[in-house]
Amino acid sequence: MAMPGVYPLLFLLLLSLTRPSTAHDNNIMLTGDILCPDCQLSYLDTTFTMQRDCDLVLYELSEATFDSATYAQGHVNCTASLNQYGQLVISSPDGTILWASGTPAGEGRYAAVLRPDKQVGIYGPVVWSTPDTRSANDALMEEEEEDDEVIPTVDNTLFSSDVLSENEGLSTRDYSLTMLGSCSLELVKGESQHLWVSGSVGRGNHCFLRLNRMGQLTIKDDQYQSIWSTEPSPQGDGDYVLILQYNGQAAVYGPLVWATDAYYQTSSLSPAPMP
Repeated sequence: MAMPGVYPLLFLLLLSLTRPSTAHDNNIMLTGDILCPDCQLSYLDTTFTMQRDCDLVLYELSEATFDSATYAQGHVNCTASLNQYGQLVISSPDGTILWASGTPAGEGRYAAVLRPDKQVGIYGPVVWSTPDTRSANDALMEEEEEDDEVIPTVDNTLFSSDVLSENEGLSTRDYSLTMLGSCSLELVKGESQHLWVSGSVGRGNHCFLRLNRMGQLTIKDDQYQSIWSTEPSPQGDGDYVLILQYNGQAAVYGPLVWATDAYYQTSSLSPAPMP
């Protein structure tokens, strides 16, 4: 008879041995990213794993809370990719499409996020972003560094109705997006390399940043006066997410087009046609 606590410990051991995803952050896939066989997204005690038996499974500790039901179909070593229509697509090595999440949305850039609520949601298309300030050489060097890098768990997301208070921020790798008390929202690499600023410094006191359900970022002061904001999404009311990405861009995606929890759960046998 197994000793109490053996199974959770075994799961954590397997988690440490499972390879990270070919996505660039542990908890996020962007359009074009791929989960190879035995690769995963992870956040704390939750993983979203593309198993070698071709089943895409969401685990909370050792309990499966969602799966694509694509095992035992005569295929192994499948991959899962996020396409430009907001769908996760499971493909076998010979190109056979086994499963696609949801129905195709409009073409664009999407993000699949393993959220703190232990569900996976797909958001998009992109609503707003800071510029990509990297040079081609910077991007190449980051790709080479990722081969042996263990990516830490980070706070890189802000969801609709959430707030970054004074001097709070998001971070990933050596990038940070911080809401300063001076009312300036600043994107910084390392200790002091400023990549982008909101241009709102000194226009208020004790400011905070909020992402609303229209996909709009707003900086407000302690009198709740709006100091700075982005444009609302033409998609209207919904669930949005601000992501500080591995490449140093901050981007708002939404609304939510699919999620692993039952309310949004629909699937298809085929993705949107390729152009």
